[in-house]
Amino acid sequence: MKRFMKKLAAAAVCLCMAMLLTACHGSHQTAKFEIPDTLDESKPIEITFWAKNDTNKNQTAVYKKAIEDFETLYPNIKVKMKLYTDYGKIYNDVITNIATGTTPNVAITYPDHIASYLQGADTVVSLDELMADPKYGLAGSELKFDGPSRQDMVPAFLEEGVIEGTQYALPFMRSTEALYINKTLVEKLGYQIPDVVTWDWIWEVSEAATAKNEDGTYVVNGQNVLIPFIYKSTDNMMIQLLKQQGA
Repeated sequence: MKRFMKKLAAAAVCLCMAMLLTACHGSHQTAKFEIPDTLDESKPIEITFWAKNDTNKNQTAVYKKAIEDFETLYPNIKVKMKLYTDYGKIYNDVITNIATGTTPNVAITYPDHIASYLQGADTVVSLDELMADPKYGLAGSELKFDGPSRQDMVPAFLEEGVIEGTQYALPFMRSTEALYINKTLVEKLGYQIPDVVTWDWIWEVSEAATAKNEDGTYVVNGQNVLIPFIYKSTDNMMIQLLKQQGA
């Protein structure tokens, strides 16, 4: 939690530096700008932050605590958070608001969404110069907190935020997919878990798990309900399929 708060605060500082130069509400920002020498802490600044939380109260509490801590360090900056339960809804709202100039300053998003945002004129800020700024960039000397450095990030995750050679996103909320297997039920079906799980193995075991008793219950668990295989995110399943097919 503490590490996440540092990262969220770092993102806020980077974006507030951009706001000082654009004098706008997060939209139609110029592609190139000069970073000011100092952060004007006498000027009231509002950062709009659109976040996804899956209706998870613990995650929401982390957001709120991070914002409270950040606003304590920077009293002139207020972070206005709007929570979403779906990435697609964030995407649709950003696209809708591009035309009206009311996009957020910071949003949790996928890189392919950013590629769409870039179709709007000067909508997304390049982060390269902000990240490298020795004062207010990553691990900057003038930050009022122990900010993360570039070395703290997984290079492959960082690269995902690069579009046509420009960094547009930081992997502060990057998740990692994992496969969970009910070893007891799999072995009860007569299978062993391989070192490398394949789709063919998953389909074979899932099909075997659908065998039923005469009373209609499933053999493997003796229950009326059995879901052999679940992929939590259909979006991620599509992304994984395309990646594995070389698309």
